[in-house]
Amino acid sequence: MLQQGIMALPYDAYIDYDDTLGVDLDQSPADVGFFKIPMKCEIIEVGGIVTETCAGGSTTPEMSFDKRPTAGSDSNRAEIGLLKLLTTAAGKVMYDKAPRGTILYPGQEIVCKVKTQATGTNAAGHARPYILVKPLDETKANLANMVETT
Repeated sequence: MLQQGIMALPYDAYIDYDDTLGVDLDQSPADVGFFKIPMKCEIIEVGGIVTETCAGGSTTPEMSFDKRPTAGSDSNRAEIGLLKLLTTAAGKVMYDKAPRGTILYPGQEIVCKVKTQATGTNAAGHARPYILVKPLDETKANLANMVETT
């Protein structure tokens, strides 16, 4: 059972935005979308809902989550979560609790990427990424990147 106050952050796809199954895991490794951080929050888990069974005759797919300390910038970007999707069946939910406890602040982002492409005979897989967070109480005056327009 989820704790009270847990929420999923909205996902913005910029590759495969028109693919209703989600992220295509047999495409070349690349950034595929991001999560905006609009409030101070703590990560509970990152994950993906598999919508097409993953496979790969040579290599099975991996999807990772990177923390960007500054939205839009790759300076000091670091991987915080990894889903090794192997041959996971459609309908399963893969998750990683390694980033649990990571505190996020407004103005940061989490980037989702295909880290390892499914390759070989019958390479396949799609997943829809998610991040569960717990909002943390904070006044906007204490958040350096929250600036009210005038």
